[in-house]
Amino acid sequence: MIRFTSDELRPLFTQNLGMQRPLILEKKLGIYLRVPDDRCPGEWLKAWAAGCNPSKDADWFTLVDTLIPEHEFSFQTFMAQSMFDAVLNDHHDLLMKPVISKLNNALTLHKETRPPMKVYVPVGEYRYRIQWLYEQSLRHFHACVGDAERLSWRSQALHVLDQVIRLDSKRAKPADRERFDRAVESVRDRIHSVMSDGSLRYY
Repeated sequence: MIRFTSDELRPLFTQNLGMQRPLILEKKLGIYLRVPDDRCPGEWLKAWAAGCNPSKDADWFTLVDTLIPEHEFSFQTFMAQSMFDAVLNDHHDLLMKPVISKLNNALTLHKETRPPMKVYVPVGEYRYRIQWLYEQSLRHFHACVGDAERLSWRSQALHVLDQVIRLDSKRAKPADRERFDRAVESVRDRIHSVMSDGSLRYY
């Protein structure tokens, strides 16, 4: 299936919140989802499918033809709010697959979200990324002055979490994983404490 990570999707989904605006799944040079860029009329925001970005994936050409055999492909679809929430709040991957509907024999897209696919890294990098999370939730957060800086921190923290939450190491010890879980929870709590205007939520 075609897979999109929360890190790729967040810019699109943050702008495209709600079920009323369509997403376009497209294959030309690579496979991507696109939506109009509200900040730059006439431009498009794109989220590249995993392994299908010509600018950074070495074997993209073979993979895109495996996922979508047609030379070119474009299909407009809508997303359920629950899928937006799973990607934005739980950092889930979005999976898509063009299929022929059994009901009317027409082309449609099967869509589902799943917990992020694990990426295994050396244990040294795993521990470094744990420390990165702690720095986001402790040092960087407390350095923020004012609502604008907290909003900027929140955006950066979500980006960091999108990348790190899928990491694991086969040589990690139980203590490493416990520290990882605590770091993730700490960053999530800090993110949740910053409201949409940058002010702090008090409990």
